[in-house]
Amino acid sequence: MFKSLFNKVFGTPANIPTPSLTTSNSNENTPSADLAQNQDPLFGVKKGGKEIAAKLFTAMSAEKAIHLESLLSALGALAGYACQISVREAYVVQQGRPEQEVFIVVKSQQNGVTYFFGDLLNKPLAESRYSVWSLASGAVQKLGLQQLIDLHDIFRHVTDTLGGSEFGLPRIEIEHRAKETPINYVSFLWPKLFPLAQAYCKSPSDLPVVFGVAIQEILFASKGLIEPQLALRIVMESAVPMSKIYIPEALHG
Repeated sequence: MFKSLFNKVFGTPANIPTPSLTTSNSNENTPSADLAQNQDPLFGVKKGGKEIAAKLFTAMSAEKAIHLESLLSALGALAGYACQISVREAYVVQQGRPEQEVFIVVKSQQNGVTYFFGDLLNKPLAESRYSVWSLASGAVQKLGLQQLIDLHDIFRHVTDTLGGSEFGLPRIEIEHRAKETPINYVSFLWPKLFPLAQAYCKSPSDLPVVFGVAIQEILFASKGLIEPQLALRIVMESAVPMSKIYIPEALHG
């Protein structure tokens, strides 16, 4: 049922060879694995990211093929949304602070939709050591990318399109566009993957890191199948706008 839902939503994947994707270590329950867990505070987060990458990879695969652009857009959208949810959980839910104190809240006069900005949101998205941007850009640099994309341009575009029909639509060449929009990926996938991600998070701040690790897993697994700069563009063009909107229905599926 889960796989058929993805096939129905995303259409027929392009005929791209399935890259190998290591999802677990057979020695995870050995004493050496216990030692690694004690020495690495991100051990659980990394494990969760690998599991999410594997589950989403499997769900979006059909006949040993995967549409990488759709997979990267979906993970980027989820990672961006995870940034906002992590801030909400830490400050609005746990501390009981109102949204207006936590975020810069902007309501569009064009469509009445409310958007969220602010330093607390930018930190897990693009500024911290383990931000979505840091993890994704670090991965593509390891894959050989010399010139990073202009992240500030993406932020400007998102701000300029608030309330308009272009908001949340990645500026990607038509032949490389994902099968669905970022907002639809969040609406469909967040209810399924949020509980799994939570299980690996010791604090709300870990949530975006889990999805950032999942992005890294797919980027490394798809080496040679997609240009690193294009992959990074897809991820961040999906992540930035999805960090700005709140989708209540995504919490209920």
